[in-house]
Amino acid sequence: MDEPRPGDAPRRPRGPGTLYRRLKSLEYLATRDRGAVLRFLVQGGAVQAPRRLDLIRRFIAITNRTRGYHTLGEMLHVAHEILRRPRPTVLEAGCGHGSSTAKLSLATRAAGGRLLVFDSFRGLPANREQHTHLDGRAIEFRAGAFRATLPAVQRTVAQLGAPEVCRFHKGWFADTLPAQGSALALDVILLDVDLVESTRLCVRELYPRLRPGGVLITLDGQLRATHELLADESFWCDEVGARRKPLMRGLGQDKLVTVMSQETAPTRARRASLSAILRRRPRG
Repeated sequence: MDEPRPGDAPRRPRGPGTLYRRLKSLEYLATRDRGAVLRFLVQGGAVQAPRRLDLIRRFIAITNRTRGYHTLGEMLHVAHEILRRPRPTVLEAGCGHGSSTAKLSLATRAAGGRLLVFDSFRGLPANREQHTHLDGRAIEFRAGAFRATLPAVQRTVAQLGAPEVCRFHKGWFADTLPAQGSALALDVILLDVDLVESTRLCVRELYPRLRPGGVLITLDGQLRATHELLADESFWCDEVGARRKPLMRGLGQDKLVTVMSQETAPTRARRASLSAILRRRPRG
């Protein structure tokens, strides 16, 4: 960042806790995130509009106080997936400074579930990845980027979220995820891991743990390489062990990509309906 020159007007503070941040949140609420907010409020389910409105208010308050790398609309999409499931088990891989974790914890508590949080708490690992954004810009990720300590994240969640539903797992994904054992069943998975090799590892370890009707959501779709990986049929069949490439929303175009479990709720409903029809058919 360039240093200010003599005679330049002082730059306006823009970080967490500033007036600029609060005004920007209001601007996005009325523009970029307006549609997502309206959809979230009318989606209904067990958690009705008044409580959903309170979640939006608290999400914005967290954004104003803590550094994050997502939009309000993105977090409302994830929150809706949490709220539409009874007592869900939610897993977050990559929590940054805890902004997303605090928001996820509030949604998870409202749904009566639990939140498992995985992060190295040392920033990104050393890597040689070089990437291109969907808009063509080049990007690299340095080792240690997005680092926050575990105590700092826990304080953020304690102050702004619902710490009672959270369980934190510190360490590299390659060590902590396989250690969970095969009994772990998940309803909603959120990945914000930046590196494509980390996405590969997390999908390989976590996607098979999704319950029927569950979803895996990645916030790393700003990278072309993330879309290329998720579009690769051989990755799903040979590495993940899926029968086929799953159904996805946002693939090839959006920063947020939602991956359905192999057997979604609509699929089960269609199968049940078909079974009922077959039972009613006359025999002979």
